[in-house]
Amino acid sequence: MNHRNFHCGALAVAGVLALGIPAAQATETEFNIGVFTDYIDDGASKSDNDPVVQGGFELGFPTGVFTGVQASTLGSGRGTEVVPFVGYGFDAGPIGIEFGYEYFHYSSLDDEDEGELFLGADWGPLFAEVAYVAHADDRDAEGSRVWFVGAGHEVAPRTELFGGLGYDDPADDNGAKFWELGAAHVTDFGTFSLTYASRDESGAQDLFVAGYTLSF
Repeated sequence: MNHRNFHCGALAVAGVLALGIPAAQATETEFNIGVFTDYIDDGASKSDNDPVVQGGFELGFPTGVFTGVQASTLGSGRGTEVVPFVGYGFDAGPIGIEFGYEYFHYSSLDDEDEGELFLGADWGPLFAEVAYVAHADDRDAEGSRVWFVGAGHEVAPRTELFGGLGYDDPADDNGAKFWELGAAHVTDFGTFSLTYASRDESGAQDLFVAGYTLSF
């Protein structure tokens, strides 16, 4: 965790590394909190280009089951996004697999809540995920899918480059490609990140997002 909707620099890297955690590990709880200059969502800004604060926790069980909640501000006057999730992860040889369900609730946005099913896999530095909107306040959004593939690679001690390419396939509109490229550096005082993202769509912006995340 946390999946494509939290691909904001260091949280994206953390999500990649979390895929495929062996079920033999003991029960673990991880908390995170971060600040970012923007909220990247499928190559676009979800916070109207305002800075955001994000945070949450995840509880993983020895059986491979995991659950938790992630939250983010959405900029001036747009309230907050709260995303509870539950899933199951396991290893199939060298491939880590996880699947589950997450629900996106918005405190101040009308008719935006939706529930998504997700399936993700990683193999070495490579990862992929697909999300499917199972139900939504906006019924036209039901059946929408997002595909995402990417990779992360440590290029120096505690420094990682990451990137990915995705396709947003809404049920009621034309699809669009999106991509991101960034770097994250881990220190004893947290993780600093810089991410570039964009979207192949008329009027789309190029986003350059700086962030800081603390996990404990």
